[in-house]
Amino acid sequence: MAVDPPDPRAFVAELRALGALPDLIAAVRAARDQALASSDRTFPRASVALDPAQGETPLGNLAAIFERGADTESEALLIALLLALGTASDFPSAPETELSRAKELAWLAAHTRINALLVMDSAIEPEKVGAFWRALASLAEPSRAEDPATATAALAALAASGSERGRAAALELATSTRDPLVRALLGRGSAATAPRLDGELSPAPRGPIATTLLALTGLLFVARGARLLGRLGLAFKQPAEVRLTDRGLELSHRTELLGRVLKKHETLIPLTNLARVTREVRYPRVGLYLGLFALALGSYVGVGLFVDGARVPGGSAQLLGMGLVVVALGLAIDYGLTVLSDNARGRCRLVVEPKKGRRLCVGALDPARADAMLAALSQQGRG
Repeated sequence: MAVDPPDPRAFVAELRALGALPDLIAAVRAARDQALASSDRTFPRASVALDPAQGETPLGNLAAIFERGADTESEALLIALLLALGTASDFPSAPETELSRAKELAWLAAHTRINALLVMDSAIEPEKVGAFWRALASLAEPSRAEDPATATAALAALAASGSERGRAAALELATSTRDPLVRALLGRGSAATAPRLDGELSPAPRGPIATTLLALTGLLFVARGARLLGRLGLAFKQPAEVRLTDRGLELSHRTELLGRVLKKHETLIPLTNLARVTREVRYPRVGLYLGLFALALGSYVGVGLFVDGARVPGGSAQLLGMGLVVVALGLAIDYGLTVLSDNARGRCRLVVEPKKGRRLCVGALDPARADAMLAALSQQGRG
């Protein structure tokens, strides 16, 4: 009777609870480096010194595995999980480092019995695993690879990934490659998840000038306050769905109030009418908003101190200086927050700009899925 292989997720927490985990990871890294340096296909058998008592784990004894190799599926899983956990710290990092780590794991998967690629979704945090799959996707074209076996292992891992970010990377590769093998393996598994996004309809983004004017007149506060009150007090929602079909982009949304649907709306934008489709991070103008607040606070306090200083008989250098410093700090914070906010990442929104008609915006989207849809849209547009 066939026995199901052990589930990787069931052992990740146990391994992370081991006090000797850093030493175990270091030992497996040393064995990995030996195998890669000599192209040794007997990995994980290696000449790595490790105390048998320290090497004991729920899946086997690492010291014994180094001596004789991995004899069981559980022992092979142990090495794969330790490799994956040890690789997690390299994602995200410099592109060359990410590519090197992905290539190492792909070579081991192709030429030894240890396939750490299949456990990456279980061992790496969701916010890190996307970078890994993108790096692996850059290796997964056998027709262009120096080592087709390594590329095939990477391709198979992408096709088998069950994570949202893994499927997004697979779709992006499937829609951009000309390799028929890649299209055949990745196109089927990811097509169902590619052309559909679930989020919430949101106001289209305004430019900095309009935002500033609305903020200074108080209209921005009134509009946003009313929307927030409606959401918290009246359960106001506008769930939306974006689909990419042969006809173009189809957007459907409904308006809900107190749990009841008030209206539904369907919009079709043909590809010929699309001017631009872009995605923005959830807080693309956080620096602008915080900067305006800092500038307003600095101006109010600074000018107040300046006036108080001017009113003092003979003037007050201390008050005048404090006023100028506060104003300068406000401007510095304004500039710093505006620049630094470009690096912010989180949920994102998709902005659809037709050639004719009003702009539409759908927020609360996953960036990887949004990027996958944009890749599919680009491919469909070229077709």
